[in-house]
Amino acid sequence: MPVLGLLSVALQIVLAVHAVQSGRDRQWIYILLIPVIGPAVYIVTQLLPELFSTPAARSAGRRLANAVDPQRELRKRKEELERADTVENRRLLAEECVEAGIFAEAILLYRSCLHGHYEHDAALLMGLAQAQFGAGQIGPCKETLDRLQEAHPGISSQTGHLLYARSLEGLGDLPGAEREYARLVEYAGGEEARMRYARFLSNLGRIDECRSLCEETLRRARLASKAYRRAQGEWIQVAQKLARSG
Repeated sequence: MPVLGLLSVALQIVLAVHAVQSGRDRQWIYILLIPVIGPAVYIVTQLLPELFSTPAARSAGRRLANAVDPQRELRKRKEELERADTVENRRLLAEECVEAGIFAEAILLYRSCLHGHYEHDAALLMGLAQAQFGAGQIGPCKETLDRLQEAHPGISSQTGHLLYARSLEGLGDLPGAEREYARLVEYAGGEEARMRYARFLSNLGRIDECRSLCEETLRRARLASKAYRRAQGEWIQVAQKLARSG
């Protein structure tokens, strides 16, 4: 039997097994007996919709769409705000502006929301702090985070904690920044906080402590899943670089 014929039969068998194991109607077994056409119909009508319904596939699709048209989501949010000028639509547009690096517009949008019932809204204050930090407004960023903590004393946010540590570092409060980084790595998920702390220590000339943190990240990466390594790839590379150079 020619190689293509063998491959066709193998594909039919694999798809038939998939149909049985996934609990599909047994009629698919008979459809898959039809060479070429049967597998093609099964792949188009059964596998592809299943594949693209997963969160990972939808996320990949969004990334591809954004790569082709980076302004697509921004335009969409602006159109939604034009149709309905609500706090929620302003917040969503502000988030897209931060993603696009349009920090000045994001700051104006967030500030326009922080009135009345929303004056102390945690999500809006966090978004404003992120936009301020992105715009290089480090002092105002810290003030916004202080305001957030004062309005919500029990709030716990890894994102906010890391932003606060980075703000203290940017303002030259090195003891304060070290204190917050040290607290953060005790509970933070992912590797960003650990590697920002490692870089902070490296800048202070504390090479051994920096390398210790890098070794911990590299150890975690070796034991982690491929998905975790992909998600943390940027920070694993930072760990490799710092471990070599300090």
